Amino acid sequence: MNRFFRQLWSICCLACCLVATWVTFATGEEFILADGRAWPGKIVVATEQAESVFATRPDRLPTDLTPRVQSLTKLNDGRIIFCSGLDRSLIELLPRGERVFKHGGYLARQVRTDRDGTLYWSGLETPLNSNPLPDGFIYKLDASGNTQTVMTFSQGDVGRDWWGAFDVVDGRIFVGTISGRTTIYDVSVSPVQRVCTLPISATAFRFRADGSIYACDGRGTLHRYADRNNPERSEVVLRSTTPFVDFDFSR
Repeated sequence: MNRFFRQLWSICCLACCLVATWVTFATGEEFILADGRAWPGKIVVATEQAESVFATRPDRLPTDLTPRVQSLTKLNDGRIIFCSGLDRSLIELLPRGERVFKHGGYLARQVRTDRDGTLYWSGLETPLNSNPLPDGFIYKLDASGNTQTVMTFSQGDVGRDWWGAFDVVDGRIFVGTISGRTTIYDVSVSPVQRVCTLPISATAFRFRADGSIYACDGRGTLHRYADRNNPERSEVVLRSTTPFVDFDFSR
């Protein structure tokens, strides 16, 4: 009889472990990270439990390309587009290697995918000789595959501290400052409207369908702000050993 109960207890414990494992897998989010310090650049896949290098850029590239990964986005068909932040190209990650997806215009700072699948990216030149930051530009890829300028805005409207961080939601463009506490602005309206100020300096941010904001600090931590009207309340959704400067949701 004792042997029977011991076997029954073992089966129950095994079942509990399996259920616990399934719940962790089913509820945990998976993220794609842009390693902002690696040279050559790396793309990392991470969850709360583990992370691994998904791709590493070649260390030898043409002179007009910089082997970093400053920003990335996942297209609706699963492809990954990224940019170095230091050259004028968008790069598509291939099963083996990479290719220039788009080239030209201002320095490509960040890339984003709208809910309808449209690809957007921000453009900004680095100021020289202590000149002020120039105006900001947002581009998109139209249905014909051509580059279209969809937004030009003044640095004076966004705290004179915009270096390319943005997100797009159903065609509406939101940009974020970088120094101190990040302020997010809606630049699709006139006059430009302040959305919220986060308690961190965010290198990148994204809106979710539920209205929450995810933002990373460039040092390995990803925060979630459920209520933009009360950003002091937040939760940490990822702590990574990778000092990632941008991220996307794996699915």
